[in-house]
Amino acid sequence: MAFNLSLLGASGGGAAGAYELLETTTLSSSASSVTFSGLGSYSDYAHLQIRAVVRESSGAGGYTNSQLTLNGDTGSNYSWHYMGGQGSSVSSVGYGTQPNVRLQSFAPGDGSPSGIFGAGVIDILDFNNGSKNSTVRALHGAITSTNNGIFLTSGAWFNTDAITSINFAIGSNSWVAGCRFSLYGIKGA
Repeated sequence: MAFNLSLLGASGGGAAGAYELLETTTLSSSASSVTFSGLGSYSDYAHLQIRAVVRESSGAGGYTNSQLTLNGDTGSNYSWHYMGGQGSSVSSVGYGTQPNVRLQSFAPGDGSPSGIFGAGVIDILDFNNGSKNSTVRALHGAITSTNNGIFLTSGAWFNTDAITSINFAIGSNSWVAGCRFSLYGIKGA
């Protein structure tokens, strides 16, 4: 079951550089994906930020990657890179021609202690600029019973269309009840 978030009108005007909460939701039941849509109505904002607290329904290995797609595009039009630390090891990797931006080890699952959620802050820069490719940056991490991880991810969507929707999915698993996704906007100078 997919859970769709239809964004309502933007809140009152804040000062340039201030984050304004546009929409937040806490899942009352599990969902295979979460979509923010109607982002074109936020054309007076320069950037978007999503703050997420997540856990997935299985993932016996500890935690699972999640995928971010823009405007429903699942073609090989993305690249992503991450640098992270897990326990005492450090890793980095980069991939081009991907079907999404992957957020590595973002959501703890059954292999994690009960009640443990991962957290992330995802920035979507210049989302409404139709003259350049869109970029994403994220800081996210999770704690499990066997491993802890924190990651810095960057990604690009090779399309100059303004972003009108953002989808978070968790592969073949689901987000559990209690996951929270909050969308913020920031105005330019």
